[in-house]
Amino acid sequence: MREPIEFKTFRDLRAQTLALAESSPLEIVDIVPEGFNNSIRWNLGHILVAWDHGIFPKLGEGWRIPEHYHYLFPKGTRPSEWTAEPPTYSEILEKLRSQIDDIVAASTGKLDAPIAQPFLRIKKLRGMFNFHNGEEQHHLDCMVRIKHAIEIKTMMEMQSMHADAGS
Repeated sequence: MREPIEFKTFRDLRAQTLALAESSPLEIVDIVPEGFNNSIRWNLGHILVAWDHGIFPKLGEGWRIPEHYHYLFPKGTRPSEWTAEPPTYSEILEKLRSQIDDIVAASTGKLDAPIAQPFLRIKKLRGMFNFHNGEEQHHLDCMVRIKHAIEIKTMMEMQSMHADAGS
């Protein structure tokens, strides 16, 4: 039996998210460039929380990731306001990896079932997948822009240092 497109899209997007995360040097994952509200680490934590919160309770189940994640990474938060230590980068990545099979296993055969709590106008689990796939794509795009902004700033600072050294 072929895997539903929603699961395939989820797996493909998560692979892209993890590839970006794994290619980001640790020294940049907590930088919030000018013009941005959040860092790469925050975006990854937010993706993790959004899927956890957006799937398991809709199936009538509890959260699978630690509760404190749900207070550090919801919409509207930012690292500059954290009062608790965030999870390590490697812990977030490990949970993002394991979340894939956990969500697919919990959702298999249930995509067209009504969800426990309607969300916006979404009434079926398939709709939650479509919503969260779109959200993960949005946050992946944000992380690409954050990484690019950091790289541009670093390159400009290096050029400035070389120009100063030559004067």
